Amino acid sequence: MPAKNKKTVAIIGFGLLGTSLGMALKGKKYVRIGWSRRSESRKQALKNNVVDKVLENPEDAVSNADITVICLPIPMIMEFCAKFAKSWKKGAIVTDVGSAKEKIIKAVSPILSRNGVHFIGSHPMAGSEQSGAEAAKADLYVRAMVFLTPSPETPTKVVKEISDMWKSAGAKIMEIDSVKHDITVAHTSHVPHIVASILTLTALKDGKTRAQRENGCAGGFRDTTRIASSAPQMWREIIENNRAAVLKTLFEFEKNLKSFRENISKAEYSELEKKLQSAKDLRDSWLSKKN
Repeated sequence: MPAKNKKTVAIIGFGLLGTSLGMALKGKKYVRIGWSRRSESRKQALKNNVVDKVLENPEDAVSNADITVICLPIPMIMEFCAKFAKSWKKGAIVTDVGSAKEKIIKAVSPILSRNGVHFIGSHPMAGSEQSGAEAAKADLYVRAMVFLTPSPETPTKVVKEISDMWKSAGAKIMEIDSVKHDITVAHTSHVPHIVASILTLTALKDGKTRAQRENGCAGGFRDTTRIASSAPQMWREIIENNRAAVLKTLFEFEKNLKSFRENISKAEYSELEKKLQSAKDLRDSWLSKKN
């Protein structure tokens, strides 16, 4: 396909998600351009063929883009859109990879729409406890779910453009209301991270017993606490920007924890076994759908 018939995608930020997206779109129907604050990151992205071209300043990157994917932390997504709102051409499409959608949409959509630019939120359910370009993979998005959060006013063609881009990277798409998205990921991502951190603190924080407890940590502890190794600042920002949904989900978690504790306290082991069986059945059912 001649380059003149290809859409230009600007990737803003070359961390794990941005770098992986650039790698995934290599050889597809897009011209890949990009920008990152650090000049070293820009040089590495070009050297490693993450993008076809890097720009030295963000204004040039977004002004040349048909689609812009902002792969920055949540506060920086909102700041970037506010600062460069007038740099995009009319009709351009902007999306992001932020883990909390409602707050971003409320901050960004009005600013961009006043300048004739379309915004649609994206959230790829991909990644790991590792971060940075070094952890990037060309197949990171293969079979991963990407939530799209269009508003009722979002044109169908805009949704299709962003959907097609993520599908080109190998992802599956689900459209969802931004509020429902935030409560969903609070349950499936944000609170699990908090729980992994609490488990780690509970097991290892006591200095007097830490050595012997470390010797008692095996596969189960490693698997259930893996995500506690993720970047703390990033997770602080995610939780801060999805506060209401996280608090609601924590309340549900506390109710379940209390129920387990009461069963054990009262020696109600048959009831405890029923809960363990229910959890096993639910997880096994989920896994069967993933495979």
